[in-house]
Amino acid sequence: MKAQPQVAKPRLAPGGGAARVRRMALLGNVNVGKSTLFDRLCEEAEHGARVVGSAHSVRWGVLAVGPGAAPRLLRARCSQCRLTGACAPAPAALRRPCPVLDVSARRPAFWRRRLSGFAVPAAEGGVDGRPVATHLFDAPGCATLMANGEEEIIARDLLLSTTMDGVVLVADAKSLRRSLALALEVAELGLPMVFNLNMVDEALASGIEIDDAELTRALGVPVNRTVATENLGAHKLAELVLDAPPATRRVRYPEVVESSLRQFEAILANPTLSARALGLLLLTGDEGARAWIGEHLGPETLAEAEAVAARATANVASPLRLLIGDAIHRDAGAIADRVVTSRTEPQSGLARFGNLAQRPVAGALLAGLVLVLAYAWVGVVAARWLVDAIDLHLIRGFAQPLLQGLVAPIPLAFVRDAIMDPDFGLLPSGLFPAFGVVFPVLFAFYLLQTVLEDSGYLPRLAMLCDRMFRRVGFTGQGLIPLSLGFSCGTMAIITARLLPTRKERIILTLLVAGVPCAPLLVMMMVLLSAMPWTASAFVLGLVALRIVVFGFAAAKILPGKTSDLILQIPRMRIPHPGGVVRKAWWRTRRFMREAVPVFLLASLAVFVFAKSGGLHALSAVAAPVVQGLLGLPEAAVQVLVKTAIRRENGATELGLLRAQFTNLQMVTVLLIMTFVMPCINATAVIVKERGLKASIAILAVVVTTAVGVGAAVSFFCNYLGVTFTS
Repeated sequence: MKAQPQVAKPRLAPGGGAARVRRMALLGNVNVGKSTLFDRLCEEAEHGARVVGSAHSVRWGVLAVGPGAAPRLLRARCSQCRLTGACAPAPAALRRPCPVLDVSARRPAFWRRRLSGFAVPAAEGGVDGRPVATHLFDAPGCATLMANGEEEIIARDLLLSTTMDGVVLVADAKSLRRSLALALEVAELGLPMVFNLNMVDEALASGIEIDDAELTRALGVPVNRTVATENLGAHKLAELVLDAPPATRRVRYPEVVESSLRQFEAILANPTLSARALGLLLLTGDEGARAWIGEHLGPETLAEAEAVAARATANVASPLRLLIGDAIHRDAGAIADRVVTSRTEPQSGLARFGNLAQRPVAGALLAGLVLVLAYAWVGVVAARWLVDAIDLHLIRGFAQPLLQGLVAPIPLAFVRDAIMDPDFGLLPSGLFPAFGVVFPVLFAFYLLQTVLEDSGYLPRLAMLCDRMFRRVGFTGQGLIPLSLGFSCGTMAIITARLLPTRKERIILTLLVAGVPCAPLLVMMMVLLSAMPWTASAFVLGLVALRIVVFGFAAAKILPGKTSDLILQIPRMRIPHPGGVVRKAWWRTRRFMREAVPVFLLASLAVFVFAKSGGLHALSAVAAPVVQGLLGLPEAAVQVLVKTAIRRENGATELGLLRAQFTNLQMVTVLLIMTFVMPCINATAVIVKERGLKASIAILAVVVTTAVGVGAAVSFFCNYLGVTFTS
């Protein structure tokens, strides 16, 4: 008797009954607005979760909109799940009751009252009135599950982890065919699915109309429309997530593939994953599927399944991956032809601007104009006007005298100094600079970065820079990770996974390790804004020169070839003001949550170190290098000590001690801080991503260069009489 295709069943929580935590994977192609939609659906609750059976992690959040949306208090407390593993991806047998949702646990009265309003009736997915939380797992953007790229492997591992209760597939309404191909692959898994059309406003503006009813009939799953940047349709999508059905559409493959799939359905029968989907992955040579079958179904079953795959491979002239891919894309094209209607629309002004930005001469002029405007916005408007208004008037003029009066009655001098010492106190050197200087300028920087991203300008700039970047060892696709380095070095190093070759990833890491991250960059702008423009030009020029020299040298020295540029250019659009502000605010707040405790701990550590005489001893030991070779004052030691903890922390300390530095010394120490090494977090990520041997080589080159550049700048500027004064 022929076995029927296996459909994944809802996972059961320990003790029986439907799981009290619903887990949905958020999938989609690159640049479909998936992460923006994730932020809309989950708002503030965001954590990292390790994918079972994989070395990779994805971010996840608790559904915050729609029926059964978790209260803010629950979303904030749900981070406890990371400690117990209850809500993170794990096999059903290993799950434990969610400690946050457990109404039987001892909770404060206000918590019980808040949680009691979050009871979902059994008919809507609850269990005897107990709450059900929906967790979304944001997988990286990918074009297919049947490939060996980093993003495809993570998405595949997430679905093979047998922990997902369904899939939300996000599609770009302007480019439906490629999203349909991914949806047809996911449909083979038999998981409940919602097909979400995003960017429908841009599709309509381009003359593209989609028949939702026909698309629903074609796929057998509900179809939703959203404009994630304007928060339209997210609530309806959350409603559909509650009871999404499995997709009914199945692709008709060539007979050799269909025959093998029928054999797989008998061999790979299991209650958790579709045997048909496992068979397709196995036919394409997917190592993740092989590992899953060997672990869950046994080595004998794996050997039998591999024999089926080997016979199918021997019976065809073309690779099975191509045959399967052609069938999927042919079916996706047939569906798209049925549901999509296009009409010619006159080219808009934004479209003409986007085309102009990709031309060599016009694009270069526009890029130069963008850099000038960026400097004016961050370096003048934010670093001068905004910082003066907040730091000088609000904090130093009002808050600091008030707090000094409150601290004065404390009887212990050590405690008073630890709080309000002008050089090392927790408030003057830790909290005040963080909120008075770093916060306003960083927020302005993230506003600018978000506008460039959401407008679609950055990919065009990457295309424009492709020829130049090839001379330094990677394609224009590296512009996006490199630009992230000016925001957060840690994220840039992680994003280097987008580059296809190891050579390109090492070169990018080497370059990112010597560029100023956003917090350091904004502090540089603040300090340089008080000097002549030549100081800013000199510092930023050396940063750019280092990128060119290091990239060119690494491209010549490191073995390997540069890959081809494959980059999708999105439609130019006007960013939604509310979305820009929210995204910039989330990024800034995320940084402040992480950095402010470090600022305070670093200030306290340096205060204790100075009070115990350690700072004076270190200054004496480092004097030959700091004062002799680099030509810096003794105060530079404490600046560099804080720089070793976090670079922006050192820059903040430099701002507090600027009276002890000449302009030339200020320029020298800023260059050293920029080039010396990334922060502790970024250093750890470099070791994790590139390996210990490559990381030691990268950091050795970076530190040696920093000291060499600092010594050269100090010597030659003093020799030539350059002081960077008016």
